[in-house]
Amino acid sequence: MTKEAKIIFSVALLAIVGMIFLIGFSPKGTIPTNIDVSLLVRETSHMTGKIGAKVTIVEFGDYQCPACGALYPVLKQVIDAYGKNPDFNFVFRNFPLSQHKNALVAAEAAEAAGAQGKFWEMEGLLYENQNEWSESDNVISIFTGYTEKLKLDKNKFKNDVENNKYDSLIQADKSDGNTLNVSWTPSIYINGELQQSTPTYEEFKSKIDSLIK
Repeated sequence: MTKEAKIIFSVALLAIVGMIFLIGFSPKGTIPTNIDVSLLVRETSHMTGKIGAKVTIVEFGDYQCPACGALYPVLKQVIDAYGKNPDFNFVFRNFPLSQHKNALVAAEAAEAAGAQGKFWEMEGLLYENQNEWSESDNVISIFTGYTEKLKLDKNKFKNDVENNKYDSLIQADKSDGNTLNVSWTPSIYINGELQQSTPTYEEFKSKIDSLIK
């Protein structure tokens, strides 16, 4: 083999190795940034407004996720500012991660409170008291204690949570998330566009204002 042929062969080999490396270490599937909003919002989803609003923000969240807990005050500020605007809708979807031992039961607690008309109030208590229950081995007792603050039917709440009454709703949310290739929490979509980083309040406001106009 001539010197020139050896060089060409070496370059070609390096190119092939590089392609194999990229393929082998690329993520499984692609994460869509723009998708059909019908995959994000269901009739049964918890929302502050209505399907079809000019601006729809969707969060796939995990109540035990520290990043979700950190985002909660920002989203609360957004909802306080725009929640009464008929052109705005915020939607929460459950996406409890398997590595968080109490995330699933926390989602059950939120759904059980929602059945009594206090979903958003329970969501607030879960995020605001995340450090209290995240690693607890007696988490249902802690959540049952929250029912007094929310004036819920304690026995119904506890029975619903212990019997995983809302598991099908939670798993339906998670199934949608898996279909969308959700791979982190919080995953935030604004009008179907996945945000590649968690927006600040100012970034939310700028985006919402531009879309509402």
